[in-house]
Amino acid sequence: MPVASAAPPPVRRPAVTADKPKPESQVTKDRREALSGFGQLAQVPLIALRMYADAGAVGIHVPGIARELAKLAETQEQVAAFVDPLIKAGPFTGLVTAVLPLILQLGVNHGRVAAGAMGTVPASSLSAQIEAALAQAELQALTQQAEAEQAAALMRQEIAESRRRMAAALNGQAGD
Repeated sequence: MPVASAAPPPVRRPAVTADKPKPESQVTKDRREALSGFGQLAQVPLIALRMYADAGAVGIHVPGIARELAKLAETQEQVAAFVDPLIKAGPFTGLVTAVLPLILQLGVNHGRVAAGAMGTVPASSLSAQIEAALAQAELQALTQQAEAEQAAALMRQEIAESRRRMAAALNGQAGD
């Protein structure tokens, strides 16, 4: 009797259900945002030192690290104790980021930092711009003064002419 091979029965696997991730709690979101802010702050000196690849690496990887640390802080008290104070300091990272270019520019102006980092320009460029603005303001003031003096001289002439006409008119009436 010939033996025929039949197809094997289909393998039944249990249905895989994807667990929906739980929505992020507000404290976890705050932790993640604070950690991300410090990651952005870490990019500032790297950019200032023209370490663009390192700044890019920080920008790429910090969001994931921040997310995982924030999740870990949900269950690990030691991590939460480290991360939670950063939530309060987070808003100050923006201030530091805003002030740092000024500090770098002052460093450039005094020969401590090379121009070009974070939008800094050579000190001579800033000096020329300020001197030009001051000269322009002075020229504008002198022009306005000259125009005002000319207008005043014309008005004084008009006043003198009006007084002569009035005097002549009064003298003409007195002779009548």
